[in-house]
Amino acid sequence: MLCLGYLNRLFLLAIVSTVCPAESDFNDSFSLRYEKGLSLSALVENTLAKSPDQLWLEALESEANALRKRSDSWVAGAASVALGYQEASSGTLHYIDGGVSVPLWHWGQQDAEALIADKAEQGLFDQAIYVKLQMAGLIRAVLWDLALVECKLTEAILAVDFSEHILATAVQSVQLGELSHLDLLPVKSELLTKKSALLRAKVDLNKMAKRYQTITRSNVVPVHFEENRTELREININHSALAFINSKITRKQAEYQALILRGSGQTTLSLGVNSDRGDARSNDAESFNIALNIPLGSAVHNGPDLAVKNIEINKLLADRMYLISKLNEHVFEVSQNLMLGEDILVMAKEIAQLEGDRLKIAESSYNAGELSLQKFKSIQLSQQLAQLKVTKQLIFNKKNIALYNQSLGVLP
Repeated sequence: MLCLGYLNRLFLLAIVSTVCPAESDFNDSFSLRYEKGLSLSALVENTLAKSPDQLWLEALESEANALRKRSDSWVAGAASVALGYQEASSGTLHYIDGGVSVPLWHWGQQDAEALIADKAEQGLFDQAIYVKLQMAGLIRAVLWDLALVECKLTEAILAVDFSEHILATAVQSVQLGELSHLDLLPVKSELLTKKSALLRAKVDLNKMAKRYQTITRSNVVPVHFEENRTELREININHSALAFINSKITRKQAEYQALILRGSGQTTLSLGVNSDRGDARSNDAESFNIALNIPLGSAVHNGPDLAVKNIEINKLLADRMYLISKLNEHVFEVSQNLMLGEDILVMAKEIAQLEGDRLKIAESSYNAGELSLQKFKSIQLSQQLAQLKVTKQLIFNKKNIALYNQSLGVLP
């Protein structure tokens, strides 16, 4: 008996009722519906569209738009208007002042701000791809874990079926006086142990079904989700995790350069007018003035901000080195699991072949009356479990391929 869910995705619906087909309602616990037209990549896209991550991705997009608008502005900040009025105590003198101050871009500062906007947009793109890869990793893992839990349930069902047959044979032997009631107790105990294992397997199946619903926010499961192993054999610069941290580094570097160009403050251009009225010693007059305010001492005043930004850059550089080591280590670990899994599969197939040959011989002996039914059922169970182990190892190997693609940053 093979793992039915992996082969035809029926998910043991004819055997157990813990997971039953129903409408695609996320609030309907443990209900899963299988769909042949649903691909793994479409499932990832659908899940990502419903993910809470969309909220802060939209916020990142708003930030990038705001930075772009700032860099496109003709001035470096908000203009200010100043109005003043003075009057002598005699009421005969009136002074009216008015002016406008406009922050100006320093040389190269606007280009530096535009570069920050570029890096923010690139960071948004890289972050979206990275979130998608993380979501794909969760979905890949839960789908294959679902298949593995199902195989364990199949194994538990086989064990219960065999124990029930042994108990029925033992009861018949007691009735015939071949066994005592004392000999019957261990058989009943063994059956209860197998049934408790079956209950645990059903609960594990329910838990995994609920986990799938929680991750995907859906009850629809793809029938086929196997992947081919990628041709990549090592981490490259296009890995979304590296691209994401690289975009963070380049943005911090752009912000660092913009801080240098800004200096200790923004240069401002002030334009003003003055009106004098009521002075008997002079004629009424209007005057115009212009002033350029240039902040000095930038190295002193913006030094702490530059130091903080430099710390952030170097922290990210260190994180990138750790990330590269971690990614390479994970790729090596998964590749080793792949090779090990292939070797184990070869041995599992050989064992299944031996058990199949043994079953053929046992069947001939049983038909000839040379083998008891109990012994024949035991050999039959061994053959079924051996075949199930082959299927289980196939699932492990397919899961390792998915994890290998995941570790190299390959999306479904």
